[in-house]
Amino acid sequence: MTRTRTWVAACMLLGCSAAWAQETGYTLRETEVKAKPFLDAQSVGKLPEKAQVTILGRQGGWSQIRADKVEGWIRLLSMRLGSADPAKKPTAVATTIGFGRRGAGAGPTVTTGVRGFSEEDLKEAKPNPEEVKKMETFTIPPAGAAQFAAAGGLTAQTVSYVDADGKPMKVKK
Repeated sequence: MTRTRTWVAACMLLGCSAAWAQETGYTLRETEVKAKPFLDAQSVGKLPEKAQVTILGRQGGWSQIRADKVEGWIRLLSMRLGSADPAKKPTAVATTIGFGRRGAGAGPTVTTGVRGFSEEDLKEAKPNPEEVKKMETFTIPPAGAAQFAAAGGLTAQTVSYVDADGKPMKVKK
């Protein structure tokens, strides 16, 4: 194989060119689009639920997107990779590179990293019993929890379980 063909094949598999393997996704709910990847950044528009987006880049927990007439940043957890239309299947190339469905009926997976820890930090981590004891001093026994909550103006609330579509489920008693 020539060098050019090798390079083209590698780029197709690894997604080197946005023209060949540009990622797309859709919004999970109505989503505000920000000018910069910050919660307090200026809003440049809103996208409805299941709006198709093209992913231009990523930074931390944010994705830079383009959709219809708006371009900006949305939170990573406000979107899902792939198509909102369950009838559309990922391409063979997308499946090969690891994009697309995982298992029967499972949707694409989105992962967010942990900030502040390097891979080396995690490998060298060791238990610290003194810090665990220190953390335990911040706990409240169950008998004191109600007083603590009342002092903070907190009240008990019943929260319904929801199904995969976000609709409340009836709980059997």
